[in-house]
Amino acid sequence: MKNVWLIVVFFTLSSLYGQDDLEMGKPDLYGSEFQKRFVASYGVLEDREPELQELEISLLEKIGPMVEENPEFAKSMLEGMLGEDNPASATFNFILANLYFNGDALEDAMDEYDQAIEKYPAFRRAWKNLGMLKVRNTDYEGGLEALVRCIELGDTSPDTYGTAAYCHLRSGNLMAAELAYNAAIVLEPRNIEWLEGRVQAMIQGKRFQEAVPLLGDLIDRNPKKDLYRTFLANVYVEQEDFLKAAETFEVIHALGKGNSDTRLQLANIYSVNGFYELAVDTFMGMSREQLELRLPQALLNVNFLLEQDESSQARRLFEKIGSFKKDWSIEDKTRYRLLEAGFATADGDDELAYEKLFQALEDDPLNGHILIKLGSLHADRKENAKAMFYFERAYGTEKHEYDALLLASQLLIDENRFSSSMELLKRAQVIRPSNELVSLITRVRAAALQ
Repeated sequence: MKNVWLIVVFFTLSSLYGQDDLEMGKPDLYGSEFQKRFVASYGVLEDREPELQELEISLLEKIGPMVEENPEFAKSMLEGMLGEDNPASATFNFILANLYFNGDALEDAMDEYDQAIEKYPAFRRAWKNLGMLKVRNTDYEGGLEALVRCIELGDTSPDTYGTAAYCHLRSGNLMAAELAYNAAIVLEPRNIEWLEGRVQAMIQGKRFQEAVPLLGDLIDRNPKKDLYRTFLANVYVEQEDFLKAAETFEVIHALGKGNSDTRLQLANIYSVNGFYELAVDTFMGMSREQLELRLPQALLNVNFLLEQDESSQARRLFEKIGSFKKDWSIEDKTRYRLLEAGFATADGDDELAYEKLFQALEDDPLNGHILIKLGSLHADRKENAKAMFYFERAYGTEKHEYDALLLASQLLIDENRFSSSMELLKRAQVIRPSNELVSLITRVRAAALQ
């Protein structure tokens, strides 16, 4: 049972890995610093830049002030200069691309960077800007190709390495991502995004022990970012260090930063480690809205507590869930009715248990678990014909066929119908072979021959 519940415990960590927008290690490609770098790249550099003729230099001197004062006019002027019959320098394509970028015409910007690179393949800044825009457009493969070319041409800036690292991270190239983040950290140690990316690469690579101190460093550097503690708690869960995981989740909740996911995680940790009262206390700390979001998990927890003979704690949580609602999913309705039946059985009220099971069957008529429960109730009352009716329906369902066959065969053995019982046991053996079943079949065959 414990291993089953550990799968539930890992729910939040798995969802973090699957986010469409990986926060950890993502470069800021929309902020003011990024914008400044693009604006600053209107000028001409000597290294890895196209050579300019005297006339082109003169034109650049005229266009330069227009870029700041009247960008639309500068854009129109450049568009005219870069007509099909005008072999203007790649530098002009580059400046026009930057103007398109500032006007949010990103596709046009990328087209002009491509033109600049076609004219001058070693145009390093064009490669870099093209790569950055491709990453913004979530084209990580294309962005990485451009940024790697930029690095090959001599770029050693931290944002180039950091953005290339992010592309590797999104593509699952974890070793390359970590190496590139390390290079960015060496060049820009105060940029927390690069450390985030390194940690993310370690976590995805399941190097949890190495990630723990780095997550602690991130928390020290930015204690207000909730995501760091959530990752740390889940890393402890992955390491099966449940005490530290629980402590971290408790800190999150004490800071008022918890949500239904973190409370579910903490409740599951307490449950699988036998701290049932603390588990229920954690659920009790959820708002009604949070509990509704996690209704299937809450119902599963109630069932788990019942299976551990913790009926008083199970009732506390069940009462917190509240009354049955018609707009619930079929699965949640079934779980709820089964729990009502379970509580009735625990109280010795078989009639109420039967009533709740029958209500569940009306909503979910093909549910093998309900059919087995009803069959077992009739079997306990020695109502074998009714019990067999439900068992036969249950072994028509794939998930519960094996259990239903065994229960039905036991009824037949009790009635000395050994040949019929043996046929059902043989079917069960095909589904789930075992030495125990072989032994049982042998004994039933011997009884049939007497």
